[in-house]
Amino acid sequence: MLAISSFTSPKGVRPTGNACLGQNNDSLVEYIGNHCQAGDTIATKHPAYFCDFNYAVAFNTFNSAMCIYTGKQAGERVPAVSASSKDQTPKTGS
Repeated sequence: MLAISSFTSPKGVRPTGNACLGQNNDSLVEYIGNHCQAGDTIATKHPAYFCDFNYAVAFNTFNSAMCIYTGKQAGERVPAVSASSKDQTPKTGS
C-alpha cells in the first residue's frame, strides 16, 4: 500500500489521487510517461529518475517501485564520462 498525503512537496508536486498504470494496471512509467501527470501514482524500474522522494516509495520483489511521479525524468547528477577522457590517465601534481 502506498500512503498519500495532501501536502505539496518542495518540487511543487501534489498527489492527484490518480494511478497512471496503463490498461492492465501493470505498466511502467518508462513506457507510458506521456500519459501521466505530476502527482500521479506510478510504477517504475528507475525510481531515482521518476519518483518524488518527499513521499513514500514502495519497492517490490519485481525490482520495481510505486511512487508519486515528479512529472518528468530527472537529469543525471553526475555527468557521464566521455570515452576519450576515460582513456586518459589521471594527472598528478607536478
